[in-house]
Amino acid sequence: MILAGCSSDSPRTSGAAAHFAGPTRGGPENTRAAVSAPCDRYASPQGSQQGTGRRARPFGSVERLVRSLRPGQVGCLMPGRYRHRGVVRLERARTTIRSLGRPRATIDGALWVLPGARGARIAGLRLTSHDPEFAIPLKIQADEMELVGNDITASRSISCVLVGSDRTVSGLLIEDNRIHHCGRTGKKDHLIYMAQSRNAVIRRNLLVDNRGGWAVHLYPNADGTLVEGNVIDSNQGGVIFAGSGGGEISEGNLVRANVITNSSPRWNIESSWSGGPAGRGNAASRNCLFSTGPGAPSGLGPDRGFHESGNRVARSPVYVDRRAGDYRLRRSSNCAALVGSAGGSAVRLGR
Repeated sequence: MILAGCSSDSPRTSGAAAHFAGPTRGGPENTRAAVSAPCDRYASPQGSQQGTGRRARPFGSVERLVRSLRPGQVGCLMPGRYRHRGVVRLERARTTIRSLGRPRATIDGALWVLPGARGARIAGLRLTSHDPEFAIPLKIQADEMELVGNDITASRSISCVLVGSDRTVSGLLIEDNRIHHCGRTGKKDHLIYMAQSRNAVIRRNLLVDNRGGWAVHLYPNADGTLVEGNVIDSNQGGVIFAGSGGGEISEGNLVRANVITNSSPRWNIESSWSGGPAGRGNAASRNCLFSTGPGAPSGLGPDRGFHESGNRVARSPVYVDRRAGDYRLRRSSNCAALVGSAGGSAVRLGR
């Protein structure tokens, strides 16, 4: 296991990192457009059963709002908490639900983005679920879906974002979100659980405080994922390339230019193949890493089934005020020169 030193030289890339050709869409402009898209229909916690979806007469629930949307339309949620039992299903293509104004609207209940909702967007919301049966805040089964600018947490130990539990999902974008405090115990509850996916982008998110699992869990069959520019801190494990012994293997994934720190008791970056063959074409490149646990000080696990290059051990302190939830990189940190503005606009919890 070879780590780059603390110089500003451009790190080398080789193997999978040199040949990765995954999707590159997204960016700050995309997030701004998603969270400010013009509204076609409205909901409010003070809305009524007689609401028409107009701003002056909003719907009173997320379900009514979602059912009213036609392909390409935007549904806006006025500030407040929208709590439901059971599941609200997004089923129509290219529809968007977003928060309107400040503070962010909170959806308290399970959302499922079904295959018919290809190209749907969820933007600028707070997502959680207190439903005792449907406790996962978000399940994604639709291709080309965009999850941008949200704050997502859980009310108990559970995975927060589950992708591809029923089918293989292609072209997903997860960007500029704060996903935190989901898993609390054990090791099976993750911030982002990529079960069956192709060509996903997980970029510029803040992924923190998950003691019951990994920040990004690529298992059992996530291929072509780009995990880039995220701040990942204080989770049981950081990112894992993994597969099952039954022939499902995560391959061709690139974990690049992230800040990954303080994972414990697992590694910052690792792999697991459940007794089966190791994945091919996986790479960890140009990440800034720190750990006092396994593999310290980098927290890099044994590189079976992934190639590592150009990774660097972070000099402490890394963040402006980690205890207060301010994960901006200190200017004095050697991570800043390596990964730039990792975490994007998501790096301050509570904003």
